[in-house]
Order: sequence, then structure tokens, then C-alpha cells
Amino acid sequence: MEKQKSDQLITETMKAAGLSDAFIADFITKVDAVRNGETGMVRWEEVGDLDPQTDEISLESIHSSYPTDLSLLSKLVVIKLNGGLGTSMGLDKAKSLIPIKGSMSFLAVMAKQIEYIRSEYGIDVPLLFMDSYNTQKDSQIELEKNGFKQTLRTSFLQNKVPRLDAETFAPIQNKNEKENWCPPGHGDIYFTMVQEGILDELLSKGFEIAFLSNGDNLGATVDPHIVSYLLKEDIHFAMEMTPKTLADKKGGAIYRKIVGGKFIKYELLETAQVPKEHENEFSGLGKFRTFSTNNLWINLRALKERFNQGNFSLSLIVNPKQVDGKSVIQLETAMGSAVGNFPKFKGIIIPRDRFAPVKKTEDYLIRRSDAYILNSDFSLTMAKERKSAGLGEILVLLDETHYKKIHQFDSLFREYPSLLYCEELVVSGEVLFDIPITIKGKVKFQNLSGGLKTISSLGRNEFENETISL
Repeated sequence: MEKQKSDQLITETMKAAGLSDAFIADFITKVDAVRNGETGMVRWEEVGDLDPQTDEISLESIHSSYPTDLSLLSKLVVIKLNGGLGTSMGLDKAKSLIPIKGSMSFLAVMAKQIEYIRSEYGIDVPLLFMDSYNTQKDSQIELEKNGFKQTLRTSFLQNKVPRLDAETFAPIQNKNEKENWCPPGHGDIYFTMVQEGILDELLSKGFEIAFLSNGDNLGATVDPHIVSYLLKEDIHFAMEMTPKTLADKKGGAIYRKIVGGKFIKYELLETAQVPKEHENEFSGLGKFRTFSTNNLWINLRALKERFNQGNFSLSLIVNPKQVDGKSVIQLETAMGSAVGNFPKFKGIIIPRDRFAPVKKTEDYLIRRSDAYILNSDFSLTMAKERKSAGLGEILVLLDETHYKKIHQFDSLFREYPSLLYCEELVVSGEVLFDIPITIKGKVKFQNLSGGLKTISSLGRNEFENETISL
């Protein structure tokens, strides 16, 4: 299909969905890039290392040198990405609505985190959610149910873009309308904030720093010292980065783009942009010491100025998918890739406590268990006893056939095991956790029978450094 025809179909489809002319034009530019051979893959020879001396600062040194300043803290706004349905966990509603500690949902915990900051410092720090068409209504009901209030709006909608036929670049036309659309990635946040007037509204009310993070990461709480640091040192863009472990194969990384031996700009490298032959190097512990947590701090004045200059660029991610056996592509951008627009960048090296995401049911089990606790400020962090024992992130591998979807997981984990001193848990086959048990060290449960087996049938409740066959 020639370019003109597919562009026309894209325009008509997006216009009919009420998307703006500016957003449609931006999307067609991305489609053109892919049509002209853009794959989203980086040139590996251009991936240079960050300089720890000039590009990074530790959270400890920020804490020791930049005290809390209420006049600066009052310039902060918190924005949470809340567009995800958690489809990889089999959810059909916002992931932030499922319980995470006791009966409290992710959303309830985020609201409590902000209420804690407000009462602690006497400052009305606002909380905004970037929702999708799929999550906004339910999330607003949940916020109201929790009695969360503020004068500023609590939600704005991210855009949506059509999925494209991989050969013709025309929008796909599936009977199920939902299948025809996809989120444009969280990089859309900047475009949406400008387009919806949110950026101007925040600036007019005196807000200068936005703290952006994923709604499923309850370790990402407000740190007043970081606000002081950013405003006093005039840093325009900061990414929280944490040392890599073997559990972190997928995290993106910030790098220095080097062309012909010269530093061009900072860039974010996501898994989908890594050439196949370099995937092991990217996911290993060698080249990248740290990875980006998507806890991101941005100077709103600098964002406005940069947008006004035009050509605000985000690196493109071309995400191939299958819909009803047909090859389609999703064009996405990541919010961290905006780093390329800001020379005044710093990577903030943080402890693991500020990063506790839930992407899969394995993560969900870890956070739901006693290995993680809700602190008095409602941050979700690893239990102190676990840290004192020198233990890091637990490696959990659950049999995908039986545990991948949340309804399967919930039916097989009637009781959460104690993982306080667990290093590794592997479950192979269908095993029902029907009684409270304690797991220490590295434990594997394997059920090769092909039927359901229960933990209670083992007649014991403590397991340590062993493989159990049921």
C-alpha cells in the first residue's frame, strides 16, 4: 500500500477517535521513519559509558549536602503512570486496583504516600495520574473510595495510537475494537501535558519539579532532598538508577551517545532497541553497572523551553506483535528517552529500596509476602531483617502454565509463604499453597504428576535449601 493511502487511513482512524491534528502529525512522522527503514535499534558502537564522576551522584551525597527546604518542596508535583492494564498478568482492569498489602490496592498506597508527605511537611503536594482510556474511570472511583482530595485535577488521559499492519502500515481492523489500538508508550506524557494544558497550569501555580514514576513501583516515594538538589544545582532531568543484579535482565540504561569519538548527547537504551547479537552484553552485569528505574525528575520550566524550541525528540521503539495470527507493529516511546533533550542531566544512584516494581506474578508474590513491608511513610521496601541478613532481591520462578495469570496465581496461593529469608523459590508443575509455610535459602517444589498437589500433603511447614518432589 502506497504511503499516501496508508497515511490517509491513519489520519481518518485517529481523527475519528478524537485525537488532535498535532498528535496525528507526530505519529505519521514516526510511521514514515519506520517505512524508511528505522528499526529503533541502536548502533552498538555509539553506546558509550557514563562517567561516574560527572554524570552520576549518589543519593547519600544528596542527603548529606542538600537539606529539606520547604520553600522548594512546595514546587513539587508527583505524577504516576497508571495506564497499564496488567495484561501480562491476565488483568482486564488497571493493575493499580489489585491489593498489594493486606486489602490495600496500589492506588490506595500511593494516595497514602502523598497524604503522609502533606501531613509531615504541611505542604499540599499534588498527585496526578496519567491514565489510559481503560484505567481512568475505575481508578477515579478507587481514589474517591479512599477519600483522596486535592484542588488540582487528579487525572489526565494518555493518547492512544493505532496498531499497524506490519506490511502495509495501514491501521488494523479487528472486530474487537480494543485490539486495534495500543498505548503509545509512557513517552507520550510530555506531549499530553503540553497538549492538555497541564504543563502551563502547573507552571502558573508555581510548580517547577515533577517526580514521575510507574504506578506499580511503591518504592518510588517523594524525597525532599532530591527536590532541593535539583533546584539548587539547576538540573533539568534526573533518572534514578540502581546497581544491576542477576534479576535485572530487562531494565533500560542511560548511556553517552558517541559519534566519531565525540559525545553527542545522553540517551536511554531499552531492551527492544538492543541488536540481537548484543543482548547478552546488555542484560549481563558487565557493560552496564546500573539500570534506570523509571523514577524520573524533570524541571518543568526547562521542559516548556525545550518544547518551544521544537523537534522535541524521543527515540522510537518498534514493538512487533501478533493479533489473530497477523503481524502488526506498535510504535512506542519511553519517557526516559527524553533525556536526549536535556544536557543538564544527572543519574542519581539509589539503593534498591526505591525500586519494587510488579510486572509479573513472581514480583507480586515477593511484594505480597513478608519479605516486603509497608513503612510508616507507606513506602514498600524490603524487610529490615532481610537486609540485616545481607540478602538481596529474591529470585522467584513460577511455572508459567499454572501461575502466569493473576486468577491462576490467586487460586494456587491461598496462603503466601514466608519468604523473609528466602533466596530463591522455584515452582514447577501445579502446586497449591494451602497452608502457611516458611521458606529459607533456595527451595524448589516440583510436581511431575500432571495433576494438582498440595503443600499440606507434605506434612511439614518449614523448607530450607532443598528440592521437594510432590
